[in-house]
Amino acid sequence: MVATLLPVPVAAEAGARQQIETAVSAHVGALIAETAHKEGWREVRHNLTMTPLSNPDGLPRCSTPLEIVQTSARPSPLDRLRLDVRCPDTPGWSLTVSTQQNIALAVQTVATSVDRGQTIEARHLTEETINVSRAQRGFLTSADQAIGMVAKRRLRAGQVLTPNLLDAPLPVRKGQQIRLVAQDQGVAATTLGEALADGHVGETIKVRNLASNKVVDARIVEPGIASTLIQP
Repeated sequence: MVATLLPVPVAAEAGARQQIETAVSAHVGALIAETAHKEGWREVRHNLTMTPLSNPDGLPRCSTPLEIVQTSARPSPLDRLRLDVRCPDTPGWSLTVSTQQNIALAVQTVATSVDRGQTIEARHLTEETINVSRAQRGFLTSADQAIGMVAKRRLRAGQVLTPNLLDAPLPVRKGQQIRLVAQDQGVAATTLGEALADGHVGETIKVRNLASNKVVDARIVEPGIASTLIQP
């Protein structure tokens, strides 16, 4: 388990309880700010609930900055955190606190119903501010994370958009007009074809050659392009 160490200066006149609250708030605030910068969160608001696992009222004020050692298995501000608070005086003291953060953040929600298999467009999206600490299935903070993706199931207006609701767009979809590259022993010819099935890169699907009207087996090599052997 990796622990993080953060010395936090506190006011000299503060009691131990106030020192602890100040140090923990500063530590968690710094963790949220770091995560917000890394994830590109905007206009983050937060508060936290701190629960000491032992009574700090009998502890003397610490004359040196308190140290915070984070012992949570998952040191994410979205999760409940477990922190060891230490006074390095001689003699010093330590106690453990648990914190629960409430983080308000604008996330992507569904503006209008989207059918299963439909490609997400900007008109399908809007923003709503929610407590993301309770968003157990995740969330999206940018429209760019959703536009161009495909709905795995029908989405209803007002629904918070989560990663598990979306899938990457198929490189080839049934009925799509694609480039059909026919090749054999260094000879290649390109024509237009119609995909007769959905497919991923590397898969072989049926494609109708729009020039000859023949149906051939073709392997998808990249979005909108499939390759087949030249037919005799």
